[in-house]
Amino acid sequence: MAGLLIGDVAARTGVAAPAIRYYESIGLLEPPARSAAGYRRYSEAAVEELGFIKKAQALGFSLDEILDVLELTRAGKAPCSHVLSLARRHMAAVEERIRQLQRFRDQLSAELVKWDGKTTPTCRGLCQIITTADTDTAAEASVDLTPRRGSRARKTPRP
Repeated sequence: MAGLLIGDVAARTGVAAPAIRYYESIGLLEPPARSAAGYRRYSEAAVEELGFIKKAQALGFSLDEILDVLELTRAGKAPCSHVLSLARRHMAAVEERIRQLQRFRDQLSAELVKWDGKTTPTCRGLCQIITTADTDTAAEASVDLTPRRGSRARKTPRP
């Protein structure tokens, strides 16, 4: 039986074998043929689809959105107008996020100007820098700056 083993597909596409199996389990990748011994045997079309999935993810498309596009393609429909619509929505979301980040930057900058050199650090109680901050506008502009999955969080406590 011809076809590529999962390790070969992973090496060619840069997509890890567990991700390939996951994509198959959620319908993103069609189940491949199996050898008599039960090994998955992937076609060149599967390699192309994995490349497509990887590029779509790099462009910010979710797995659900990618699945929608692939389903349109598999149904023989042209998916480009749908992709364009999704991309426009993504662009609007990015523009809104940029506006939020700019508001957050402005708020944090204003607080830094108030704090810098004007507050003596204390070792007791809550930090007065934070407790005296203007949070009415900060709440609207707040941004989650916690480390993302895959980031290294601080393992040792701060002094």
